[in-house]
Amino acid sequence: MNRRFGTNAALLTLLPLTALWGCSDAPEREAETDGVEMYAGPGASAPAPNANTTTPTRSGSPSGGSSTSETPPVPNLATPPAGDQSGTSPPTGTTPPTVPPATDPNAPPVVPPSASDLASAGCGLAAGVPTNPNIANTIVTFPDGYDGSTPVPLLFAFHGAGRTNLQMRMDDSRTVGSTLEKTYAVAYMKSAGNAWDLNTDYPRFEAALAQMLGQFCIDTAHLFAMGHSSGAQFIASMLANRAERRFAGVVPVSSNRIGPTWAPVPAMLIHGLMDSERPNDSSGAIDITQYAESNQCSGGTTPVDVPSCTSLAQGATVNAGCVQYNGCAAPTIFCNHNDPNYIDGARNNLATNHGWPCFANSEIFRFLESVR
Repeated sequence: MNRRFGTNAALLTLLPLTALWGCSDAPEREAETDGVEMYAGPGASAPAPNANTTTPTRSGSPSGGSSTSETPPVPNLATPPAGDQSGTSPPTGTTPPTVPPATDPNAPPVVPPSASDLASAGCGLAAGVPTNPNIANTIVTFPDGYDGSTPVPLLFAFHGAGRTNLQMRMDDSRTVGSTLEKTYAVAYMKSAGNAWDLNTDYPRFEAALAQMLGQFCIDTAHLFAMGHSSGAQFIASMLANRAERRFAGVVPVSSNRIGPTWAPVPAMLIHGLMDSERPNDSSGAIDITQYAESNQCSGGTTPVDVPSCTSLAQGATVNAGCVQYNGCAAPTIFCNHNDPNYIDGARNNLATNHGWPCFANSEIFRFLESVR
């Protein structure tokens, strides 16, 4: 796999937290009352009804408000888009070979884990793709070629406040039929309430994870999480306040700084430059600090090549604005984008810059593959 983003690290115990609202107070109350948080653009669909139960299998292609521009090709990336933060190109030379550290001749040999060591208890229980995966409060999809015996990576997806797991899949992240769904088992969870609450929802997450590992063939070394808004803050809260150590990588989109830091974990933070749902941190400059500090970054940043794409909102050309933090204990990517997506119908279709940008799915896939 492409490992240009770096290597993994362990996690650490910190403090408790409860309410994890995804946006500012007023917009969330409007969303809860009116149910009007929608996307604009060609073919955009109305939000789907609430979905608290499991749907059986993955659809093979996008539907409704999905856009083919959501998953641009990953390889052969272009030069940094206009407006990149440093104005310099990433290094083009090859990495020089490193000299391995000296080893103790009396030390026992290091034995890498075998495939069976990484296989969950559900491996071999049933062949083929399950026709009706029954995981509480969760929509589950399986990747192409899932056979019930070969462990596959697992990606949890957490929706924003006032949304559902079905809306997260169909409208917000638009991951139906994406490379993510074709490569990973994806578990779209529904929060108990309007937004994610750590005390209430963390036990529910643990129960869903236990069910996934016990019933299906999962690669236990490659458990990932992505979340939008309140769902992104739920991820940060699990890391900071429950010392969650099982994630091999996390991708929060449009989150807020929670407060305490945690031990290093590979992270890609995606945050708008002008996020009106985050009035105290519209650019994400504060949000990124909890990831950079947790991952002990100390060496500046390097631009990451990401092709421009077209937003679902107003047809805007989007600059991803991604940089890689250097000198980190775990890979740390910050995509500070200008996609106006996440149109707020309750406020005269104001472009909030709070949504899931058009480049997100392809870059999330590339990042997760780099840390596998």
